[in-house]
Amino acid sequence: MKKLRGVLLVLISLGVLTICLLAFPSAGKAGNDGVREIVIHARAFEYTPRLITVQKGETIKLTLIADDVTHGLVLEKYGVKLEASPRAEVPSSVTFVANEGGKFHFRCTVVCGPFHAFMVGEFVVEPYNKLSIAWSLTLVVAGMAIIGVQRYGDNKEKDPVPSWSFELTKFKWVRTLLKQRWFQFALMLPNAFFFVVILVAAFFGSPIGNANFAIIFVWIVWWAALKFFFIPIGGRLFCSMCPLPLPGDWLEHKALVKKGHESPVSKARKGWPKGLRNLWTQNIGFLSVCLFSGLILTRPIATGIVLSLFIIGAAVTSVKYGRRVFCRYICPVSGFTGMYSMVAPVEIRAIDPQVCAEHTDKTCITGSEDGYGCPWLNYPGGLERNSYCGMCTECFKTCPEDNIALNIRPFGRDLFVYSGRGVDEVYNGFIMLACALIYIAVFLGPWGVLKDMANIATVPLYLAYAVAFILTNLVILPGLFYVAVWLGKGWAEGKMTPAKEAFNFVPIVWQNFLALFKKGVKGPKFPKNKSNVHLMDMGLPPVQKLFTEYGYTIIPLGLAGWIAFTVAFALVDISYAIPLLSDPMGWGWDLFGTASAEWVMYVPHLVPFFQIPIMLVGMVVAIYVVYRIGIHHISNKKMLLKSLAPVFFYIIMITGFFFWLVL
Repeated sequence: MKKLRGVLLVLISLGVLTICLLAFPSAGKAGNDGVREIVIHARAFEYTPRLITVQKGETIKLTLIADDVTHGLVLEKYGVKLEASPRAEVPSSVTFVANEGGKFHFRCTVVCGPFHAFMVGEFVVEPYNKLSIAWSLTLVVAGMAIIGVQRYGDNKEKDPVPSWSFELTKFKWVRTLLKQRWFQFALMLPNAFFFVVILVAAFFGSPIGNANFAIIFVWIVWWAALKFFFIPIGGRLFCSMCPLPLPGDWLEHKALVKKGHESPVSKARKGWPKGLRNLWTQNIGFLSVCLFSGLILTRPIATGIVLSLFIIGAAVTSVKYGRRVFCRYICPVSGFTGMYSMVAPVEIRAIDPQVCAEHTDKTCITGSEDGYGCPWLNYPGGLERNSYCGMCTECFKTCPEDNIALNIRPFGRDLFVYSGRGVDEVYNGFIMLACALIYIAVFLGPWGVLKDMANIATVPLYLAYAVAFILTNLVILPGLFYVAVWLGKGWAEGKMTPAKEAFNFVPIVWQNFLALFKKGVKGPKFPKNKSNVHLMDMGLPPVQKLFTEYGYTIIPLGLAGWIAFTVAFALVDISYAIPLLSDPMGWGWDLFGTASAEWVMYVPHLVPFFQIPIMLVGMVVAIYVVYRIGIHHISNKKMLLKSLAPVFFYIIMITGFFFWLVL
């Protein structure tokens, strides 16, 4: 404990020191008349200088010069607006007093290309210390969380989260509603209407991203709803109303509401390749979508193509394999929705698993005249996690014993269910975390070169971006975590696992990867894990097993990162949706009288005050999760703390890096 107190004192001291960090050098110089003149050059999609630092109380004269096309500039909080055209005879200028301290962003107000909405610069009025305070809070809160989890979460016999649950289906009207065949279709129908509008707008509407219904309502409105509500509160609730599988359902069942034709479950279970019954296909799919996100998020036609491919993929797999194989094994959105749904406070579970075990017909799997067998290929009687339950409510319809319940429960319970875990799920967590950090840098940051890379300005730039993107997702972030686990295990045991042994999976993975491209050649198999015998001699499980187990701490951290990222762009860009309600195609309509509504940023200066607590909560939950997971595997408290110390450091550094990006 003395060593722990020493470490915490160091953390707190470092936190205090960060407050004293000096700001970046200022841009521009003061004129002879006391007015500080700053010239900003604008080109797609970057301002130069991208960072301006001034002192509170200075009189500032901003001059905007457009180097390629017409650009605008609006400065948060100050209301300063400029517009400049190339080769303008008189530069556009404005003079004002910097009387509000803090960091503010200036953004382009004139559509200048696909990345117009992401063209941003930073205006810092000293004194500015949000970053220093955030770093200090990170260290102090982390230290308090580590002390707190030892004091209040150290009992292995006590449930990591409260064990209570409240059954909503105790209310007769709730169960009756869930058993209706029309219920899910009623949820899907309005979404199907919106997706039809989205596809029409994507292919035939305005080619300008911020004036296109598809771009704004998919990547801002829907994405914000997904991250703010559907996933953290509803789990897989959106899966129950997602319209993308609807054409495939009709092709398979020849019905949309009434019970239609049903393929035997063996068709899907035997047809879909055994080696792909995991998250790797979804991981690769999500990486692929994110790799081209510079196009998909800004070009309506690209969004339309991606959504169309999802619909076609769902339809083809429904016909070929039956059930919702696409949703379970292919859909990129389904992968991270399933992982993050483990945090949500809702679940569908069997009321009494013994009743399910004694029911021989298993109509929840095979189907009945009242409903289909689980489209997600689950056995509802054995559900322990939300990860692969699409909340389609078919099990409510097919269970003759009414033994299925919809429950409200504490947040995060599934994070402590140890069955069904795998490296594929852990990697999904790292991919989501890495993409959140990359998206913040590319789409919210002031670095024009990153926007050029993501926008495929040139092939060499994009290739460099693609390599860096893939390495960050698949090697750097998970690799650093693996090293942290390896170092922690070595410190706890007093001897390091030889690198050759700890990293022996690397050549095996590489050989298996190469084998994919060589017909008839199979890669070597992984050696069987013998971790069960290690606890007998007070040793720790192998590094690979600890990596998989500890890796679930990334889920709350990544979810917090995505919510914080979404807060930033939603408050700034959500107002683009208002005129599109009246003119979804960009054809000059005014259906509801809102077509002339202008773009407005909602409290952008308050964004950091939302982001800081969100990330700190994510960090604290991550620390708690990994500590409780550690208790499950390591009984010796000193060994546990030593093994977790590098992991705690990793969590703290990721949180600090996030704050550096956004603050």
